[in-house]
Amino acid sequence: MFECIKNIDKTVIKHMSRIQNPLFNKILVPLTKIGSLGIIWLLIALPMLFIEDLKFVGIKVIMVVILTGFVGEGLIKHLAKRKRPSRYIEEKDMLIRKPISYSFPSGHTSSSVASATVISRFCPHLTVPVFVLAFLVSFSRLYFKVHYPSDIFAGAILGILFATIVIYF
Repeated sequence: MFECIKNIDKTVIKHMSRIQNPLFNKILVPLTKIGSLGIIWLLIALPMLFIEDLKFVGIKVIMVVILTGFVGEGLIKHLAKRKRPSRYIEEKDMLIRKPISYSFPSGHTSSSVASATVISRFCPHLTVPVFVLAFLVSFSRLYFKVHYPSDIFAGAILGILFATIVIYF
């Protein structure tokens, strides 16, 4: 089974070069940058803290970003120690700065899916835009070949798990 997942991962990464284009670069470079450390989600949560009806949503988004960062980035990545697909790409050929941390799971994806899940739970009218944003941030990590699809999938599962915990906390 793991061999099958590895084959899918390698095949998808190999084909990412085929879809790269200037328009996608223009959209995805800033998205992947502000997706780092869940910054985009913290920027969305911050104004919520000053709106009485949304204060608890903002707090929960901040909690889930911290939780996914601590567990995913701080623990799981150091246990899994999976090397990134970008290790074979020269720095000069990268459209973004080459990450130095491990690959599994995707922190961008876990914080994005977790935050989108929390926001959509309490603000259902925002479900489509927050999940589109989460998808684009997650996709950018594949697009720039800094994560394998299984890293993205694991990050999404982790995000849903932690969002569920925080929602019912």
